[in-house]
Amino acid sequence: MNAKLLLQQGAIAAAFVAAWVLGDVTHWFNPDVIPPIGDVVSAFATIWARPEFLPALLGTLGDALAGVAIAALCGIPLGMLIGMFPAVEISTRTLVDFGRSFPVIALMPILVLIIGSTHAMKITIVAIACFFPILLQTIYGARRLEPTIVDTVRAYRIPFMLKFFRVILPAALPFIATGIRIAVSVSVLVAVGVEVVINITGFGVETNLARINNQVAAAFAYVTCAGILGLAMTGAWELVEARLLRWHRRAAAA
Repeated sequence: MNAKLLLQQGAIAAAFVAAWVLGDVTHWFNPDVIPPIGDVVSAFATIWARPEFLPALLGTLGDALAGVAIAALCGIPLGMLIGMFPAVEISTRTLVDFGRSFPVIALMPILVLIIGSTHAMKITIVAIACFFPILLQTIYGARRLEPTIVDTVRAYRIPFMLKFFRVILPAALPFIATGIRIAVSVSVLVAVGVEVVINITGFGVETNLARINNQVAAAFAYVTCAGILGLAMTGAWELVEARLLRWHRRAAAA
């Protein structure tokens, strides 16, 4: 990340904080709705010591990661299958288009009846939400072969398995990695959303409890923690992605 981009991001963050402080000082904001930023910072510093903080962190983190893992295990093979074979892509297009636009939270009442208000239900919701970004990126990656490569593979009559592992899969990996990066960001949002609605251990539950107890600053602090967790997970995956796809970056730079 270059210095100019960091400066731009810092300026936007500073403007956001300044607007928050100005709204508090001029009483534009209702403190029962948007608390003073100082109260949020103070609450943020204290919630770490609460006994419920670590279980909430692990609850959101663990279920989000489990959902992404399940989505990847299902979405990558299916996406490769759809992307590699046009007949499969045509026959599944309507179903995929329907699934990608379906509001996954609407499934929550049904899954509560089937599975119950458990971590398994939350993981299932997260996995469904993360499935389609991974699936769609994998489909796109499996179809993104250069015509010259396709002609070369056809001319030399390379066996299918060798073609898959040496040509198709490496070409699709950058797109698969992008799908997982999107899914990682989505996973925390969905996990916290489920926790707010249903009493399952995580940052969402603590945010809701703070709201019920009229601890608005603590609620904002827990939301901030959830945002930081999402950023940390995305950053960690970007490091893994950079290491796994080092060859791709060198090829793109050449």
